[in-house]
Amino acid sequence: MKPITTLSLSNDAIRAAVIANPYTERPQILQYRTIGLPTGAVVDGEVVDPQTVSGLLRGLIKTAKFPKDLALVYTSRRVVYREMTFPEMPLAELRDTLPFQVKNYIALPVDDSIIDFVPLTREEQAQGAVLHGMVVATLRTGVEKTTTAIQNAGFAVRSVDVSAFSLARVFRDQSREKAIAVVNVGSNSTDVIVLSQGHPVALRAVPSGADDITQAVAKALDIPFEGALEIKNRIGLQNVVGDERLEKAEEIIRDTTAQLIVGIRNTLNVYNTDHPAQVADDIVLVGAGSMLAGFPPVLASSTNKTVTIGDPFVHFIVGEDAKRQNINVHGPEYAAVLGLALGKRPR
Repeated sequence: MKPITTLSLSNDAIRAAVIANPYTERPQILQYRTIGLPTGAVVDGEVVDPQTVSGLLRGLIKTAKFPKDLALVYTSRRVVYREMTFPEMPLAELRDTLPFQVKNYIALPVDDSIIDFVPLTREEQAQGAVLHGMVVATLRTGVEKTTTAIQNAGFAVRSVDVSAFSLARVFRDQSREKAIAVVNVGSNSTDVIVLSQGHPVALRAVPSGADDITQAVAKALDIPFEGALEIKNRIGLQNVVGDERLEKAEEIIRDTTAQLIVGIRNTLNVYNTDHPAQVADDIVLVGAGSMLAGFPPVLASSTNKTVTIGDPFVHFIVGEDAKRQNINVHGPEYAAVLGLALGKRPR
C-alpha cells in the first residue's frame, strides 16, 4: 500500500507523520512535522478557525509533499466510552441499532452523535452468543468541522479513530502477560486505557489535560496563555524558591496536576477493584502533557504504580529522514499519531 499521512489536531499543534507500508507488521516512518497553532484555532479537538488550520495543513502537501490520503486521530473530552454487551449479530446490523440501544447509557444526544461499537470478546451464554466491547460516541459537529478543514486543505480523510484505540495498538504487546494502563495526557482530556492480553478492557476519558494547568496559571498570574505556558514548561513540578511569582505558579501547577491525578487514580482503583485477578500496576505515560517536568515521579508516588514513558517506535522502522528530524525525542506526543498505521486497514 502506498504511504499515508497520519494526523492529530490538538489545541497547541498539528502533528503529522508520513508512514510507508501502513497496516503491516513493520510500517516505516518517513518524516514528521509539528506545526504550532495559534490559541483558539483548535479547541478540544474541534477546529474553530478552519481558515488558519486549512492554510497550515495545505503547506504539508505543497511544501513537505505529504500524501493526500490521510488517517485522523480524534481526541476530545466529548468522546464517551461505555462497556456494553449485545446479542451476537453481524456488525453492520448491530451498528445500525446502536442509537436505539445506547440512548439511555450515554450523556450525548444520539441524533447528533457518531456512535460505533468495537467488539472485544465473544462469549457463549445459555441464551446464545453475545459480543462484549466498547461503545464509542462523540458529537457529530466536532468531527465534521475537523474533517472539513482537513479536506479543504487538499487531503482525503480515509479513516477517523479515537486516540484510545490507536494507543492500544501501539502498546498491545506490553500487556500480553500482565495488565497495564496507558495514560495519554492531551490538551483538554486524558485517556486512561487499561490493556490486558493485547486488548483494551477499560477506557475512560478524564475531562482534564495539560491546557487546564496552563489556564489555571494564566488566571492566577493574570497573564496571557502563552506566557503561562512558558512558565509551566520552565518550572514544571520542581521546587521554586526566591521568586514569589514563580512560587505561586508552582503552587497552582501542583494543585491542578493533583486534580488530574485524582481522575487517573480513581479510574485505576475502580478497574483494579473490579478485576482483582488482572490488576494494572504499571502505567505507560504518553501525550504532549506527559512531558511536564517532574510529572512521572509525582504520578508514580500518588498512584503507587510503576510509571514509564511510552516508546511508540517498537513496531516501526524509523526512516533516515525521520531520524535526522530527531523524532525519537518526540515519541510520547506522537504515540497516538503512529498508532493509526498499525493493525488492520480501517473499514
